[in-house]
Amino acid sequence: MNAPPPVSIGLPVYNGEAYLAQTLRDWLGQTFADFELIVCDNASTDATPDLLADAARRDPRVVVHRNTENVGALANANLAFERSRGPRYVLSAYDDRHASDFLARLVPALDADPGAVVAYGRKTLIGADDAPFAWHPDARLYTDADGATYDYDSRLERPMPDGRIARFRAVLRANDINATIHGLFRRDALERAGHHYVHGSDRLIVAHTALLGRFAFVDAPLFGYRIHPASTFHLTRAAWMLREAGRAGAASALDGLHTLRRYAAATGRADLPLPDRLAALVAVGGYAVRPHVLRNAFLPGPDNFWGWTHWPGQSPPMPRAPRGATAPAAEWAWLAAPDPASTAMHEEGASEEGRSGNRRREVSRSPAAHSPFRMPS
Repeated sequence: MNAPPPVSIGLPVYNGEAYLAQTLRDWLGQTFADFELIVCDNASTDATPDLLADAARRDPRVVVHRNTENVGALANANLAFERSRGPRYVLSAYDDRHASDFLARLVPALDADPGAVVAYGRKTLIGADDAPFAWHPDARLYTDADGATYDYDSRLERPMPDGRIARFRAVLRANDINATIHGLFRRDALERAGHHYVHGSDRLIVAHTALLGRFAFVDAPLFGYRIHPASTFHLTRAAWMLREAGRAGAASALDGLHTLRRYAAATGRADLPLPDRLAALVAVGGYAVRPHVLRNAFLPGPDNFWGWTHWPGQSPPMPRAPRGATAPAAEWAWLAAPDPASTAMHEEGASEEGRSGNRRREVSRSPAAHSPFRMPS
């Protein structure tokens, strides 16, 4: 067997034909080219297998594994990591965007600090058409072209404290951890942090690694986090749990307690001195009583722990778009650049069915349909 490459990219996917070709193009066009791209297809039923077969024929760095049945999004993400070999690892969603110097910026940043466990850059939210959302710095919200609001902050997108308890608190307090979980990790840190679990998922991994080492932040626009009609953003809590676990009945009123138990266990596995462990446990307690957690426990809504979605006879109010949005910065212009090669790759991989009696599948945009893979925040 060949020696492991310096970087492994894990790409779990299910029914990703809408955006997969562009994501593959982003990765295969990286200026840092020495990597393997491990794709785990979770028994897709659309044109995803054709796109992946075409990519693997074109580029030997693409290694495709196909599950015989859908094992759930989180288990599929774990398989991608287990099948990778590199000492550095990136978790990629099938529908996000990455600047061509994503790896070229993050690899030296991680290597420059032996005590760092992850390197990552800045993100922006993008829509189905790759257009960056408007950012409202005063309200700390994004809005799309239709005025819908998205509460994704950027609290971790800055130099982080050297103290591990301070980092741990910062992760627990942050609204959004997507730039970090999709950054470049040291493999041994991820092995210590454990798998993706329904209870905790991405944030648990980021919080655990915060106790293991420093975060290397690169102040550059490297990552486009896509929100589209089939994103997890639009799923209720029960629907998200069903998709992530891959089975019915995954959601439980006790999920919050299970999640807290995993965070508490992480503080024990991090080999902290007793004062630091007590401080970390206090931070976990504060995480448990955040306002939105209490709201989900006692007030109706799409994420209510008990499945109570609304008051009788009442519809949830629509959010109002804040004023004072800033225009997308020119530094994100790479997101809007046309990519004819990617378009051709998509059409070539998905056209076989279309040549057989005009039966080409249409991409589902409904979150109630088979939602494409997206890691939760």
